[in-house]
Amino acid sequence: MKLPTASSSLRAQLSSLSSSATRSAVHRPCFGHVGRALKPLAGRSQSTLASAFHTPEPTSFVGTTFQGRSGRDYVVQQVLQDRQDRFVYLAEAEDKKRYVLKSLFDSEYNYALALQPKLSDSPYLRAVQDTIPGQKMFVNEYLSDHLLNFAWKPLPLLTQKRILRDALRGLAAMHEHDIAHLDIKANNIMVDYHETDDGLVVDRVQLSDLEDATHIPPRQALRGLQVGNHWWRSPEAHVKGAINKPTDVFSFAIVSIFLLLRRVIFWMDVPQSSDPSFAILEKQISTFGEWDDIDDFLDYLGRGHPWRQSFSKMAGSFGESNPRRPFSLWKSDVLDADFKDLVRQMTNFDPRKRITAQEALEHSWFKDVPDTA
Repeated sequence: MKLPTASSSLRAQLSSLSSSATRSAVHRPCFGHVGRALKPLAGRSQSTLASAFHTPEPTSFVGTTFQGRSGRDYVVQQVLQDRQDRFVYLAEAEDKKRYVLKSLFDSEYNYALALQPKLSDSPYLRAVQDTIPGQKMFVNEYLSDHLLNFAWKPLPLLTQKRILRDALRGLAAMHEHDIAHLDIKANNIMVDYHETDDGLVVDRVQLSDLEDATHIPPRQALRGLQVGNHWWRSPEAHVKGAINKPTDVFSFAIVSIFLLLRRVIFWMDVPQSSDPSFAILEKQISTFGEWDDIDDFLDYLGRGHPWRQSFSKMAGSFGESNPRRPFSLWKSDVLDADFKDLVRQMTNFDPRKRITAQEALEHSWFKDVPDTA
């Protein structure tokens, strides 16, 4: 199957993925403690949302100085995101270094802050650098760009590999502490870089948006949630099955394909109010489904799962008149046998069979990646 090359229409599609309208439609749960989800933020009324913050209107922050718990002063320069459920600001400190200030709900703030000691040791995670007392705000370092934008720059394959490897190092560090990210997507991978006469040089890569992460003890799982973004979401997350670290690995594989092809492979143009999960699942079966693994996925869901019958019907709909389009048969100069094998192992429909983030790092596709590329 010949794949389309990057085009202006694809760029427009990707732009829509990062718009505030698209993000606000995404179901983003807030976790109160291990293994139990509170009501999703999207379900709260506007009055409840307003009362959840003890801060003035976000536009009044521009030019305002906040003092962090560290004693560092931050002057707000710009409102990066102004939504009723979360505000994000660009600020500058007295040393002229730029930071991002993000406001959270009480339940998000307290839970995410408790996880920080386990996240702050890895240079591949954008952990909290400071907090603003009384404002329920996290302070993070500012990095140049996120991967949803940065991917469109002219990047050698080794640079692409280096970006994915370092982001995967961050994910592996989280998983080592039994912390699942739950929202892996291209715009949650930050890239700091500078330009030289010889081209772009990537200085560092960090996995960001750690506020929705949650600790899931071994042999436990979250259930009944559609975590993450539609276009990067794993099959079990689409059907609200048992969620654990393997869901991050599946989503990371979709990000990896995006970086190499500059294409969000499960994106489709749907009304903002509709749920594309059913159509995306059909594409996922077509792309990654193997019959034995489909049966094991049904076993993973359990006999009483409400999506079991619909999923089984979807899987059985493929045939001569409706052939599958397996990723292993996709044709592109950048999709070599090693990369296809890595993706195959990261996207097994049965989460129990997927390789771990650490095992993915040890795959032969990454063997030639230098520390700087």
